[in-house]
Amino acid sequence: MNLYKSKNWEVIYVDWCQEFVGDCIISSNKESLSELTEEEWIELGKLEKELERISNKLFHATMFNFACLMNNAYRDNEKPHVHFHFIPRYRDNLKLFNKVYHDKHFGYNFWKWANSRFKRQKDIFTKEEKIKIYEMMKEEWSMYE
Repeated sequence: MNLYKSKNWEVIYVDWCQEFVGDCIISSNKESLSELTEEEWIELGKLEKELERISNKLFHATMFNFACLMNNAYRDNEKPHVHFHFIPRYRDNLKLFNKVYHDKHFGYNFWKWANSRFKRQKDIFTKEEKIKIYEMMKEEWSMYE
């Protein structure tokens, strides 16, 4: 689900999983970081700032992870493309839709537990609730509008 699209970047809300509330991907069609222009780096910084603002306002995120991991493209024999994972993290519990979200591994690398179905962060939201989170973020989006 797209939150934003420009000639350089697309911000995709991770509707398939919200194990970290506000999780998004900022994607480019470039194959390598060295191909990014100064203009693209500047816009990337503005996108990161906007996502932080939204996550702070709506969900009271404590801090953010921002990672560029392109290993899967090579592993899966796909064409690589530059993309960043925007991962809000939460020290305190978040009450949303009459549920309590707890960032189980706050303070640790967000990928450390990803491959263990027993230790990984659980996605507690229904499809309808994920759509509501997207709508909340989309409504709050103010960059370039």
